[in-house]
Amino acid sequence: MSASTLRSTPSPVEQNRTALTFDRTVPRQLVHRASVAEVFLTDGTRIAADRFLVGAQWPRRHVLYRPDRSGRHDFMLLAETVRQAGIFLIHRFHDVPLGHHFVFRSLDLRIDDLDSLRVGATPLGAVLDITVTASGDTARRLDARLDVTVEVDGRPCAYGSVSVVVLDARGYDIVRRRGRDLTAAPPADTAAPSTAPAVAGRQDADVLLRSVDGAGPDTWLLHVDPRHPGYFEHPSDHVPGMVLLEAFRQAGHLAAARDCVLASLEARFRAFGELCRPIVIRSAARPDGPLHLTAHQGERTLAEADALFVRA
Repeated sequence: MSASTLRSTPSPVEQNRTALTFDRTVPRQLVHRASVAEVFLTDGTRIAADRFLVGAQWPRRHVLYRPDRSGRHDFMLLAETVRQAGIFLIHRFHDVPLGHHFVFRSLDLRIDDLDSLRVGATPLGAVLDITVTASGDTARRLDARLDVTVEVDGRPCAYGSVSVVVLDARGYDIVRRRGRDLTAAPPADTAAPSTAPAVAGRQDADVLLRSVDGAGPDTWLLHVDPRHPGYFEHPSDHVPGMVLLEAFRQAGHLAAARDCVLASLEARFRAFGELCRPIVIRSAARPDGPLHLTAHQGERTLAEADALFVRA
């Protein structure tokens, strides 16, 4: 009588996941970063026609995205990683040329397992399992949606989606000129930060919110500094969407209880924010739901989001 051992063969997905490398970043140009230090992706591979795996590594402490009070990685670090993954995949696997412009329409992110994001003794590695739905001409305009599962230690910890329009230089110029208003002079912004950095979760220089004379505690003026090395990591002709999301995060922290952290964000981008005109950030509480946050420039809504804060 003999006995045999049945060995399971890893699936193609598991084989590709194991093959991802984490010893260097992807080229910074493929995620639209000027500094290698701001690149969080390490590798990427296609596992089906529309499905990809992307490796990422998060530093234990980032100059801007610092751990929260409970020692977990910053929500915005995950959001930036998802944003970079979208840009990387579209350049790398959809053959979109460098120099094309990525106009984000939405970014949703929900963290289900906060404890998996605790900062440890070494940088934390993650795998993003992404399905891409794309249509259009990669040479001129591409519309894409990415559905993302973020895995840490082989287990899903967060889910997200991104929608983006990719335009060539001519198409971007047409979109930017449409409805653009540059008549207003740059606003004077000499006010001190509106709140202590410990409340906003940032250092003094990283606090984006300024108080508005005569307004309530739910209304803020966005401080736009194109020289800021984190929020304007490279030159931009408009206020970056990630700056608006960070302003929403800060305003949400001021409206939520002190010991709460951001766990979910559903954001929609409606219009470009011009650098030379004031932007007002508002938060509105709901009895039993997420905070609603908006960014307005004059009569235009630039972005809006629903943000859910939970006890840390």
